[in-house]
Amino acid sequence: MEKYQLTITPSELSIRPYFGYLPKIRLFAILFILTFSAAPFLRNLLILTSDVLKIVYVLGSILLLYAVYDYLFHASVRFLFDKRTRSIYKVNGIAFKKRLMAFDEMTVLTGSEYGLNTYAIGRKKKQFVKNYSISGPFGNSKKDRAREEEYVEKILNPILEFIKS
Repeated sequence: MEKYQLTITPSELSIRPYFGYLPKIRLFAILFILTFSAAPFLRNLLILTSDVLKIVYVLGSILLLYAVYDYLFHASVRFLFDKRTRSIYKVNGIAFKKRLMAFDEMTVLTGSEYGLNTYAIGRKKKQFVKNYSISGPFGNSKKDRAREEEYVEKILNPILEFIKS
């Protein structure tokens, strides 16, 4: 449950549901660095032609763009539950903070897409229009069911208790 980065203080609770994206982001960044550092050496060894080298650079650039996008819009996102204002915020990185809803407007949704269960929060009366995923997908295997039970016990229940108190 470390991949959710749940932090609880007396006045705030924060969760980073997409923090588990970081290993993939690191992998893509390493592949980008390897691509751009190895390509000139391979060209000097006459293994790559200039057209193939351009394709390698384009693929490396796509890896970098994908890693930056995932970091900015997934891995850096956290949900902040603030008791002082009794509101829930979505915080992207350092600069962007958006109020989503009040505590009493929040409802927890369980969704199922492609046979995978997920948990999300949404505003009552509009939960099916706009909701925010706060868990990764859970499958139907024994291992996934155990992970889901652990998620409910260690992440979801503390969030619900925090909101009620």
